[in-house]
Amino acid sequence: MTEASPNTPTLTCGSRRRSQSDALTRAGRLGSAILAAGIGRGDKCVIMARNDIEFLEISVAAASTGANPLPINTRWTAPEVAHVLRDADVRMIFAHTEFVPVAAAARELAANDAPIIEIAMSPELLAEGGWDQGLAEPTGRYELVEALIAAHPEPVGHIEGAIADSLGVIYTSGTTGKPKGIAREPMTPHQLLSIAGANAQRMGLAPGVPMLVAGPLYHTSPNALAVLGLRMGADIVIMPKWDARKFLAHVDTHRIQQVKIVPTMVSRLLSVPAEERARYDLSSLTHVIHSAAPCPPALKRAAIELFGEALWEFYGCSEAGTITWIGASEWLAHPGSVGRPADGSAVTIADEHGNSLPAGEVGRVYVRGADYWPSFEYLNLGAPSSPVPGMLWVGDLGYLDSDGYLFLTGRDAEVVIRGGVNIYPAEIENAIIALDGVEDVAVFGIPDTGDLGEVVAAHIQPRPGADLTEAAVRDALASQLANYKVPAHIRIVEALPRDDSGKVYKRQIQNSYAAGESVESGAGVA
Repeated sequence: MTEASPNTPTLTCGSRRRSQSDALTRAGRLGSAILAAGIGRGDKCVIMARNDIEFLEISVAAASTGANPLPINTRWTAPEVAHVLRDADVRMIFAHTEFVPVAAAARELAANDAPIIEIAMSPELLAEGGWDQGLAEPTGRYELVEALIAAHPEPVGHIEGAIADSLGVIYTSGTTGKPKGIAREPMTPHQLLSIAGANAQRMGLAPGVPMLVAGPLYHTSPNALAVLGLRMGADIVIMPKWDARKFLAHVDTHRIQQVKIVPTMVSRLLSVPAEERARYDLSSLTHVIHSAAPCPPALKRAAIELFGEALWEFYGCSEAGTITWIGASEWLAHPGSVGRPADGSAVTIADEHGNSLPAGEVGRVYVRGADYWPSFEYLNLGAPSSPVPGMLWVGDLGYLDSDGYLFLTGRDAEVVIRGGVNIYPAEIENAIIALDGVEDVAVFGIPDTGDLGEVVAAHIQPRPGADLTEAAVRDALASQLANYKVPAHIRIVEALPRDDSGKVYKRQIQNSYAAGESVESGAGVA
């Protein structure tokens, strides 16, 4: 691999390092190969890969032709991948060797004839991630990315409007149902520049800025930031997978200024003993951005203690982009909030009929994107309907305070209904995560044997070495929550099924209870 000079922006992943000029040249040559295969404007190219240098090169290559690069969650099964292949009429599939079997099975299920392009996995990547070194041997059944690059020495030329076309479709994460394709209207140059400029300014990106990619590149926010950073000439370090100690070491060693994280990562960092964390210098950080999942107040306060004024939070959605922003000091003045709308975006709290609700009352969170955000329809599903004209609801519940700050209470699909009373899991999760020894928690509803509908359940992951018991948790919650909110069923678990973007698969936990199985009413009964 070509070494870069100290002042040249680079892409680093484990022990591999590539100058960005080389990476962009390789992306251009791969773009020529994609065009030669008859793929271009509006066509869809799936990427199913670990975080790696090639992930970004492929993303840029597809975009340079006007095709849509569609990252796929590496934890998805073949039927889940097949849904996207069918829904988006995918024309090309890029897959790391590890995921080629899933991609091939998905292609067969979807009756899709898109060629599979295999991405070889370097021994360095496998060593950094702790994965089987046997994966360094390609399957030999499909064309390799490196072969396509080698066969096309001339990079693709400029194609007017290609970048706008490449942003035409993205998919939701699919944590609460099947992923939906979001088909955006073609963006004008003004919109593209406005989105890029706003993101760069708020998220601390600039040429030469050392940035760390800590989250999965298959998730929209880390992907968009990393691609923007590459185009701007930021100095990028990619983590193949999350590891709290390696995160601290990267920040210290590379003098990282910008990073996007999720609350789960903060909790993992806090599980590293304080005296060990103190060995690392985190003072270079200027922008630590978090989003994607609710951050319990106790965890947020700990994050502010760790990162100070560098910590920023935003709330948004794939459909409408970033909606609200809040800084560390502002949050301390409005604890629990995710901020106020920015750049012309808007938030309204209303009921299911579209009737506005007063400050402090929980309802549906209807949003509108920033002034420059494009309109959209759901791919193959049409435009979303809403009882609030010009506003969108994506399932979140919350309220606005008298100053216009937004507070989230959870998602509509997660509300536990017990005896006709709505119980919001986020409130209970906030109380549990504040207890000593708790690293992670998920609260959800399961069927009750009585006539009250549902019972509150909690799965709790302790910090390493912590001695947590169900009885101790219940005793601690008894003085903080109404008795009907205290979980009747508590299970101490080794880990929760979260995706790498921090979203917990509550449906997966709920489905782990056998059909028809229920829990006897006990503590917490109203």
